[in-house]
Amino acid sequence: MDRLKILCFAGTYGLALAAELARVVVRNPLRWHLTVGLTFLGWCVQTAFLANLAATSPTGLPVNSAFESAITLSWVVALIGLYLMVQWPRKVAVGVFVLPLVLGLIVAAGWFAPRSSEWLDWAGGGMIAFWGAVHGIFLLAGAVCTCLAFASGLMYLAQMNRLKSKKSWQFGFSLPSLEQSERVNRGAIVAAFPLLTFGLLIGVLLSVVEARTSAVAAAHAISWSDPKVLSALGMWLVFAALLHARFRPSMRGRTVMVLTIVAFGFLVFTWFGAEILRLPTAHGASRTAGRVP
Repeated sequence: MDRLKILCFAGTYGLALAAELARVVVRNPLRWHLTVGLTFLGWCVQTAFLANLAATSPTGLPVNSAFESAITLSWVVALIGLYLMVQWPRKVAVGVFVLPLVLGLIVAAGWFAPRSSEWLDWAGGGMIAFWGAVHGIFLLAGAVCTCLAFASGLMYLAQMNRLKSKKSWQFGFSLPSLEQSERVNRGAIVAAFPLLTFGLLIGVLLSVVEARTSAVAAAHAISWSDPKVLSALGMWLVFAALLHARFRPSMRGRTVMVLTIVAFGFLVFTWFGAEILRLPTAHGASRTAGRVP
């Protein structure tokens, strides 16, 4: 049933993307209104879906599992994309870069993300559930910034390639300037690093506390060699390098944008890679009846 509901707003976003891509052949201003309208409709339907998840959640927030967090992430990214569509000139093809990202997150969440919550299973609620939700919120906010940095990085590279090739895009298709894309990318990186840092630290502390207080958790403690742990650590290191690059003029521009794409790759692998590749991981696994199902 959940997948059917997900298909409702995912399909609406897909129609919005089709309307956005139609800008290469359709110059009628109604196309822009159709794109924005469909995006807003999909966002409203997704909002209702998340509200239902929050109503049935012990913490009152839809961030208790990788599935819920990924759906919420796509919801926030869609809202940011909708805002940029309205605020930036209509010729700027924001949806071409944002809507595929939203759809990709929704599909990955619906078909690959774990739906269990290890923190709630371990503690049955209480403080561990609270700090588990805080852990999820920090990582979610960091992931939003990562997605924004990724989209702006793609727009930067596309615009740079256009300028180098001296080609002019017609049919109402244009991109923000290099300065605009770099400004958005820089702000997203500066915000993402502390959010990811605090989120990861809270996750580490929760694992240590649970391993010491629960025999079940200790038996299935998350190892430092866990694929998701290594991927999250790799993402953090890339963001540390990106933050350092902001103070070195020689590393700005294309290098920063490529590193941003690498960081996004680590993010995707951390949330979905282990499930897609069927790698053994204890993160996100439900501790039920003393075992990992």
